[in-house]
Amino acid sequence: MHHASRSLLTRTVLACALSQIGMALALALPASALAQSQQVRVYGIPAGALGDVLTRFGSDSAILLSFSSESTQGLRSAGLQGSYGVQDGFRVLLAGSGLQAVPQSNGGYLLQKIPASASAPTTDSRGVAVMSGVTVVAAAERNAATSGTGSYTGGPASGATGLALTQRETPQSLTIVTRQQMDDQNSNAVSDVMKNVNGVSVQNYDSDRWSFQARGFAVTNFQYDGVSAIYDGVYDWGTTNSDMAIYDRIEVLKGATGLMSGSGDPSATVNMVRKRPTAHFEGSATVGAGSWDNYRGEADISGPLNDSRTLRGRLVGAYQDKHSYLDRYTQQKSVAYGIIEADLTQVTLLTAGFTHQDYKPRGSTWTGFPVLLSDGTRTDFPTAWNPATDWSRRDMQNTTLFSSLEHSFANAWKLTLSANQLRSKHDSVLGSASGGNPNPVTGAGAFFFMGKYKGDRRQTTVNVDASGPFTAFGRRHEAMLGYSTSTAKQDGPVYESIYPTLDGSYFDWRGQYAEPAFKRLGNDNDSTRQSGLYGAVRLHPIDALSVIVGARVSNYKQEQDRSFFDPKSARITSRIKENNVITPYAGVVYDLDKTYSVFGSYTSIFAPQSNRDVNRNFLSPVRGKGVEAGVKAEYLEGKVNASASLFQIRQSNVASSVGEVNGEEAYTAIDGVTSRGVEMEVTGEVMKDVKLSAGYTYTHVRDADGKDVFSTMLQTTQPAHLLRVQGTWRLPASLDKLTVGGGINWQSSYYGNIWNPSIVDNSRIKQGSYALLNLMARYEISKNVTASLNVNNLLDKKYFTGLGLFQTGFYGEPRNVMFTVRTKF
Repeated sequence: MHHASRSLLTRTVLACALSQIGMALALALPASALAQSQQVRVYGIPAGALGDVLTRFGSDSAILLSFSSESTQGLRSAGLQGSYGVQDGFRVLLAGSGLQAVPQSNGGYLLQKIPASASAPTTDSRGVAVMSGVTVVAAAERNAATSGTGSYTGGPASGATGLALTQRETPQSLTIVTRQQMDDQNSNAVSDVMKNVNGVSVQNYDSDRWSFQARGFAVTNFQYDGVSAIYDGVYDWGTTNSDMAIYDRIEVLKGATGLMSGSGDPSATVNMVRKRPTAHFEGSATVGAGSWDNYRGEADISGPLNDSRTLRGRLVGAYQDKHSYLDRYTQQKSVAYGIIEADLTQVTLLTAGFTHQDYKPRGSTWTGFPVLLSDGTRTDFPTAWNPATDWSRRDMQNTTLFSSLEHSFANAWKLTLSANQLRSKHDSVLGSASGGNPNPVTGAGAFFFMGKYKGDRRQTTVNVDASGPFTAFGRRHEAMLGYSTSTAKQDGPVYESIYPTLDGSYFDWRGQYAEPAFKRLGNDNDSTRQSGLYGAVRLHPIDALSVIVGARVSNYKQEQDRSFFDPKSARITSRIKENNVITPYAGVVYDLDKTYSVFGSYTSIFAPQSNRDVNRNFLSPVRGKGVEAGVKAEYLEGKVNASASLFQIRQSNVASSVGEVNGEEAYTAIDGVTSRGVEMEVTGEVMKDVKLSAGYTYTHVRDADGKDVFSTMLQTTQPAHLLRVQGTWRLPASLDKLTVGGGINWQSSYYGNIWNPSIVDNSRIKQGSYALLNLMARYEISKNVTASLNVNNLLDKKYFTGLGLFQTGFYGEPRNVMFTVRTKF
């Protein structure tokens, strides 16, 4: 009966019918067990010895917990703050302790040591190779770590409000890509991850840069361990190439996120959460080989550095050397990551670490290839066509130093001070035969984009925040208050860009062209500073209702100074300054029962702009305001999360040209883009040994006149429909060493604006709807070793993954395979 009910549940989850899932769940689990495991309470347990914390947890949760003092001797906990069920509370409190709470027939729990066979690296009942000990016992946010859990669901996240909230408690759509999902999908870069994220479309600028879009707008907000960074825009500096070896999970919060991010677009925020040290020694090594001479290796070692486990560390390294489906394109990438955690006291944690990534591609394209011939007909190059010269390159180095200090007070409040310094260097010499419209017969008419770029960028971010519970009107609530400041400075030489004509036929192009000597013209110095004071409170008027209100007050300043050696060339300077910009936040979550919640939110964000009105005053910042409402659910003791929502985002204060005034373009502010849509998602272990991540998004994007919206750089619309489905199944019985899986990424058609010389105007170029089918298989060679095979684009679909950047197009990867061996020790 139990298994039959769970099968029914699985079918309904796959159909995304939330009401039917709830009915199936009611049949699947005994009522008493369900009530106990899913009873959600608000806890404010201060840090202390693990035994004392567990005693307090047992008392506050009204459960019977039995354990001996010897089993918890020498172990500590940072306590438990926020809303948790019993199972989630144990998961947070016992993570990394080597202990587990085992349910008893009387409804209580017995604390036991995890057997050596369970704590050793092996493949668990869910079909994944796991490490012992998820992470060091620390704050709730850290215990959301997914490495080694084998899970497709994540724990609490603080990206929306600064408070550690589960997905069900967060009044916005939130997608968490766990470490297991990244491994199953062989996602080695953030661009690989984003291709599988529900509601996000991904396009290439060229061979080394990607554009992410969500809900009608560009994704420009990125965070590292919850600390916002100033995004570098289309110049990228390696952001969209970040390697995944060092990250535990990726959290993508949809909609406007001004409360925590400050400025940006009302699309989404991507929070990349680094791996943390573990309380027990564990390690892993990974090697892989795939199509086009793609070779990759990783190593990951973590554990205590002293006998008392108060000092812990982790080292991660990765190296990749690959060619490409593009002719003459190669790429080398090396990654290093180190982190140390030190328990200064039982309630004070110091963390320090570094990351380094060195990215060296050769044969780099600068944009794509011509889409239209001189007579207006479409080009049809092979997917391997590379417009780049042999010497074209885009070298990037990124080094980050980070640290944080966390202190837990006796009243369950926590104070966190964090600092990050990112230094990025790039040295690019680019040549790409991408311009023009070749003659269909002679191939004449194409020209090059050529330029040299060199720069040094330094970004420093400091954040301090405090969060914890408080009592008012006889009830317990939560609050958060913080301040952040971030400064980015970049400088470098300015070189000329040239556009020579390609001699001969474009169809005979093979990358051979002499590298020119680029003339240095001057120097460029830019700086951006953003700071903000922010806060939020989460009120609980009644047990089933939580109301979140918050606001941020931001200051923003951007300066540019470009000088030239030639005295006849005018110096270019600009200065944008915005003070005391307020971005409010409001959200509400109401628990209908132990499974379902309904939610609603109002969010906002702003983006400063350099356009001036007829009086030469800067226009006010572009405003993005979003509303979202929907339902969320947790099934099978939190193993499955589901959500469905409606959203609307409106832009205002968008610049519109009114013509020239005194020889300078002038603008006025008008209403901008309106985006409306629906988003649905299901993630988790939907039945025994079956894990699923499935989502659908519909987005209707129009400007103030009701017309299609083309993005600024790529000059494309966004696909209205996106379907993302990924999953795995560990086979039963004698085949249980084998796990199979795969996924499908489908999107509807979209358009690009491309200049058509035959009509002396732009033409709309359509990329029709397409589906990419991916497959994977993993075999457990031993309890410590697995071998995996991933096949991407199984049907070898040819499609544009970039369209409209300077009238060019870019093809996506054809069919490719990757064979990977992972070992844990």
